[in-house]
Amino acid sequence: MFDSQLRAKGAELQAAVRRLADTLLAHEAASGSRTRARKEADTAKFYVAVEALACNLILLKATGSNSKLAVPRSHAVIWQGNTVLGQHFLAAIDLLSAMGLIAEGRRGYRISDRSKMPSLVETRERLADHLPLTPPDWRAVHQIDDPVLVILREGKDADGNAGAIAYRESAQSKKFANQVRRINKFLREANIQVTGQDASGLVVGKDGQVIAPYRRSLKRIFNNGTWQHGGRLAGGFWLSMQRAERHRIRIDGQRMAEVDYRQLFPRLAYVRADAPQPEGDLYDVFGNGTGRDGCKKLMNALLFAKAPLRNWPEDTHRHFPDGINLRTAVEMLAAKHAPIAHLFGKGLGFQLMRIESDMLIEVLTELSAAGVTALPLHDAVLVAEPHAGVAQETMGAVFQRWSRSPCAIVSVKFPQ
Repeated sequence: MFDSQLRAKGAELQAAVRRLADTLLAHEAASGSRTRARKEADTAKFYVAVEALACNLILLKATGSNSKLAVPRSHAVIWQGNTVLGQHFLAAIDLLSAMGLIAEGRRGYRISDRSKMPSLVETRERLADHLPLTPPDWRAVHQIDDPVLVILREGKDADGNAGAIAYRESAQSKKFANQVRRINKFLREANIQVTGQDASGLVVGKDGQVIAPYRRSLKRIFNNGTWQHGGRLAGGFWLSMQRAERHRIRIDGQRMAEVDYRQLFPRLAYVRADAPQPEGDLYDVFGNGTGRDGCKKLMNALLFAKAPLRNWPEDTHRHFPDGINLRTAVEMLAAKHAPIAHLFGKGLGFQLMRIESDMLIEVLTELSAAGVTALPLHDAVLVAEPHAGVAQETMGAVFQRWSRSPCAIVSVKFPQ
């Protein structure tokens, strides 16, 4: 997926991008494809568009795969206030294609939110005459902070999509943005690496972006058109890594530890119900670990549902013993967690997510003040192994402040 925030970091790549943009403009003038001269401001935008495209194409080459770059061509995307996207961006793609530097593949289409495909491009051999592609110098690329650090999304439609909502700046939204900005500044200066990434060692993550340590710019996303729902952080490369791959992350040259809240959502539900925190594993309904994963999925589904469940949540039933139907499973959970059973089916989940995200912002702020680099994972953080104890104590103290309870179960794992 095209990343409009990529820029050239090294002077050599910056100079190469400038020469490439000049070459494209010269071709445009010689071919007569544009009859009117660009204004100075539009020319500056063209150069930025070429720079972002060049950086994305370098990363595409660095994956060493047959992947193609998905680029936005839809007017619905192009004209959304992004300084890279616009007519100058489309012109840059067309000129790169006309000069044989990229190959345009399938043209995208959008019939509906469900029926849509992006446009695709890929590098051609001649592009190596203009950019460092042999080998691709991906370390000369960096990512600037997204100018939009706080996003308010509408509720999901029938196709599962949730568009962004324009909102008026307020003291609250500015506070959210300043918190994320400070976290981003600290992460930008931190020593974070991923092992096994030589000149052609990049892979594409779950979000369609490459997994590379320069991707540290976070944003905070609120849901359902209200500041009271959601608020989780998104955007860091570690969030798009498979869990089994996170062991390759190095912070300050050290292997990392994962420090996380155990069963945070149901514990926050106990806080909402003003009930004492129970001991033990809240998802172990059968008492011997049987069906634990299923109980976890069902518990979270019950907290997010706005009405009684009529069907098993996806990928849940198979985790339960044979002969257990949905009604019986819900009754067992309600019996084990009687103090919060009245909250099931009340649509509480996104409110709990907001509390979770506020707690994590607090944890990250305190750890950064102590000089500890922490990478957020919704209800957990990744820190260097020597700082696991500090992170555990900080997360415990934050939970106790929010819950007014001495019970804060925070675990530490050391991925191998």
